[in-house]
Amino acid sequence: MISKLAGMRDSWFTKIILTVTALSFMSLFGVSSYINSANNNKSVIKVGDIEISQSEFNFLVQKEMTKLRAMGFDDTDENNEKKNEIINALVKSKVDEAIMQNLMNKYNVDFTDSLIRSIILQNPNFLNANGQFDHEAYKWYLNRSNQSELDYVKQIKLDVAKKVMIDSQVAYANIPQVLQEQMEKVLGQRRTFKYIKVSPSDVQITRQPTKEELDQYYEDMSEEFTVPESRNISLMFIPQDKIEAGIEVSQEEIDAYYKEHIEEYEQPAKRKVLQLVFENKEDAEKALERLDAGEDFMKVAEDNGQKAEDVDLDFVAAGDLSEELSELVFSLPQGQVSAVTPIADTWQIIKVTDLKAPVTVNRQQADAEIKTEIQQEKAYDGSYEIIAAIEDKLAAETSLEDLAASYGVAIQKAQQVLENGEAAVADQNIRPLLSNADVIDSAFSYNEGEVSQVVEDDNGLVVVRIDEIIPSHIQPRKEAEAKLKTLWRENEIAAIVQEKIDNIEHDLEMGDSLKDISGRYNLNLISTMPLNRGESFADLSYESMRELFALSVDEPKIVRSGDDYIVAETSKIIDDRASLSEEDKNFLMQALYAEQSREMSDALLHGFAKDNKIEINYHRMGLSD
Repeated sequence: MISKLAGMRDSWFTKIILTVTALSFMSLFGVSSYINSANNNKSVIKVGDIEISQSEFNFLVQKEMTKLRAMGFDDTDENNEKKNEIINALVKSKVDEAIMQNLMNKYNVDFTDSLIRSIILQNPNFLNANGQFDHEAYKWYLNRSNQSELDYVKQIKLDVAKKVMIDSQVAYANIPQVLQEQMEKVLGQRRTFKYIKVSPSDVQITRQPTKEELDQYYEDMSEEFTVPESRNISLMFIPQDKIEAGIEVSQEEIDAYYKEHIEEYEQPAKRKVLQLVFENKEDAEKALERLDAGEDFMKVAEDNGQKAEDVDLDFVAAGDLSEELSELVFSLPQGQVSAVTPIADTWQIIKVTDLKAPVTVNRQQADAEIKTEIQQEKAYDGSYEIIAAIEDKLAAETSLEDLAASYGVAIQKAQQVLENGEAAVADQNIRPLLSNADVIDSAFSYNEGEVSQVVEDDNGLVVVRIDEIIPSHIQPRKEAEAKLKTLWRENEIAAIVQEKIDNIEHDLEMGDSLKDISGRYNLNLISTMPLNRGESFADLSYESMRELFALSVDEPKIVRSGDDYIVAETSKIIDDRASLSEEDKNFLMQALYAEQSREMSDALLHGFAKDNKIEINYHRMGLSD
């Protein structure tokens, strides 16, 4: 049924294409993990026999929320909305993965270790400047994404299976001509706009607030002056490298690892090869005559209808080639063109343009790297034993100070820690720990004087003690004076701007023109140059420009640009399809093809969903709807 592996193009589309094709996706990276919590092991997703636990799913969500906080998002309604988006995207991702895994199981699809190893070794992200596999870059990626090597291999197998079983079945579907023409029409359209701007920065407040007004603000907006609960905590942090350093690794283990990963440490000699392939000897001999006369190899290839990507084999090792071809390639001197040679029912001409000597990593260096790798694996696999040992000592009422001393680490302090991870006082080296949601959760889940369970961090193990709880309280009126005045001024300006916008909206509903309104409110009426969908004016967002492009001529709309209000309308539509270059049209076709292929692949994958019983518990995920 499945006969080929079709490569899928990884394309990023411009905002224009995103809008026109309504492409929307979120790229989220998550890895299965298990958090020790007896109350969080219920399933939130079931697809056939595959289950995803509540603790595993919560871990994935927390990873993405940590990324959001690192980008500057606070725990606001906007962040809650983002969290809901993350949950929904993760549900789709995990359900799709489970459907794909069940499909692989049904048809007994699997891939050899050598293929997976080849994919990993050729991943550009894991190559050093010399084009060789960099084991440190590989380990860094796994650590950064919180994946074990088994998790990563599983994901690769899922991706390859999807390309074979799903993507290849919908590859190269034709784009309907009517869709192409419509897209060219939309893409080629330009518009001129006229607009007025209402800006808070133009509002002048000439009076000062009275004491009574400020007192009323303080009373009505007490939540603005609420100082949240904070905590003074002590932390014991055992770095991962300290845990690993105490793990013994035998030479036999190192030798076994070296043998299993020999490709990472011993690179064979390679040669950069150009290859011409002919079906008959006569054509091959004619090409060889031209090459012997000094003509360019690639020019001769082109004249014989052979593509550059088929001719240039790049650097290859002997093991990458057939026995006949390998013997020919590795017998040629650099720069010399071979004779016409029969190989596998074809006639071939070979040229070697460059050489790479074999490379072997110094064995002492390799052993050191392997020892560290094995220590990391043992530390990962044995983390539960280490955690259990620490918690046994805590249960025996060992003080945090004595426990830290037994592991050779110091107790570190953080003062006035908030639930968002901010701290008034904290050593610089422990601030990264405060960005760990589990550490903060522990800091706010225990009472004063209590010690938390062990928390797993990317870089080690953490134990938290609550030294002092500082309750939430209202900031005293005197201390709030400056903030009160700022709030009063901001609200005064906002009220004035909103009143003007309300009046303008009423005037527009009554049929008044922008020209009349601009004169009435002493606002400048500005006209733009012709703009396409990818351009903007008055710092409007792309979403706002998309909304304006959807309206008719002289149809006004009020949009936001930061704190400003823009009242704009189209004054002229220009059909500029003729200006689209062939490059633009080709780009459009590639974008349409990629989007169509993505949607067809999703539809085909979801078609297999009927073979699975799918259950999703949104309530356990934190979604009520």
